Amino acid sequence: MINPFNPTFGDVPPIFLDKNKQVNDLVKLIKESQFSRSFFVTGVRGSGKTAYLTQLAKQFKQDDNCYYVDLLNRNGILTSLAHKLDHQVHSKANRLFNSINSLSLGGVSVSREIEVPEVDEILEDLMSEIKQQGKFVVVTIDEVTNSKAIQDFAQVYNSLKRAEYPIYVVMTGLPDFILDIQNEDKLTFLLRSEKIVMMSLNAADMVNTYQKVFACSLTVANKMAQMTKGYSYGFQLLGWLYFEELNGREPTIEVLNEVKVQYQLKLFENAYQKILMGLSENDRQYLINVNDHCKFSDVVAKMKKTKGYVSQYRRRALERQLITPSGHGYVDYTLPFFGEYLKQTQNPDSVYYLGY
Repeated sequence: MINPFNPTFGDVPPIFLDKNKQVNDLVKLIKESQFSRSFFVTGVRGSGKTAYLTQLAKQFKQDDNCYYVDLLNRNGILTSLAHKLDHQVHSKANRLFNSINSLSLGGVSVSREIEVPEVDEILEDLMSEIKQQGKFVVVTIDEVTNSKAIQDFAQVYNSLKRAEYPIYVVMTGLPDFILDIQNEDKLTFLLRSEKIVMMSLNAADMVNTYQKVFACSLTVANKMAQMTKGYSYGFQLLGWLYFEELNGREPTIEVLNEVKVQYQLKLFENAYQKILMGLSENDRQYLINVNDHCKFSDVVAKMKKTKGYVSQYRRRALERQLITPSGHGYVDYTLPFFGEYLKQTQNPDSVYYLGY
C-alpha cells in the first residue's frame, strides 16, 4: 500500500483533511458574488495555505465560465496577467502576445519581466471583453509580500474593481504580512480583503482518519491527534512517519513512541526554525519567556519591560497564531512541541541553540 500522507510543503496531499469544505465554500461565494472581491488566505508555515490554493485552482480550471490565472509575486506581474488572459480569451491568430516571453507592440518585442506600456489599458480592454461574454476572472497569487509588484497589482485591481469588472483575487501569505501592510497606503485594498485563516484541523476528523488508515485502536488514534494539535503539517508528517515505521507491524503506542523523536526533529528543522528566524528579536524573546505556561505578569518580569511593551508582542504572537489564550493572563503555544523546540534554542548543547 502506498503511503497516503504527504508532508511536502505546497502539495495537495491525498488526504486533504478538513479543507475541502473551506475550498468549496469559497468557490461558491465567488460564483454567486455580484461584485469583485479579494481574499487573503493566511496562517503559519505548514498550515495548508498553498495546498488550499492549489485545490481552489483545480475547481476553477474546470469551470467553463471562469478564466483562471495564477501569478508570481515578481516584476512584470501586470504584463503576465495580460498575457495569460489574452492567451485564454483570444484565438491564436488574434493574440496580442507573440510568445510566452514577449509582447509585440509596434513591432518592438518587450520582455514580460517588465511592464509593457499602457498595460492597464490592455487589461481593461480584456476585462471588458470578458464581461461581455458573461464570464469572470479568478487570479491567485501565492506568498504575497509588500513588494512593488504587489503594489502595482493592487492599484490596477482597484481600478478594475471600480469599473465593476468581474475579477476576483485570492492571495496567500504569512500572518506577518498583515502586520507589514498596515502602514502601506498602496496596499490598503488588502486590509479590506476578506480573510480566510487556516484553522487547526478538527480533532474528531483526525482521529477518524488515523483509525481508518491504520486500523488502529481509538487510544492510538487519539494519541496521534494530540501529538499534532491540529497542525496540518504535523498531521501529514506524523501520519507519514508512522506509516513508514509500521511496515506491516501492529499499530501500537509503542511504535508511535518510536517515531516521536523523529517527528519532533522534522518539525523543528522543516517548520519551526523558519518560523522563528522570520521573527524579530523581541518577538522571539517574548515566545521564549512564555514557556512553561507563564502568566503575563511573570513574562513582564522576565523581559524586564513594561506591561504595555510586552502586550504588543503578545498581540503579535496571537496574530501570527503562534499562541492562544488559555485562562486569565495565560497563553499556550498552538504548534505541537513548539515549547520543546524553544527550550532547545536555549540549550548550549543543542544544535538549535540561538546563543542567548
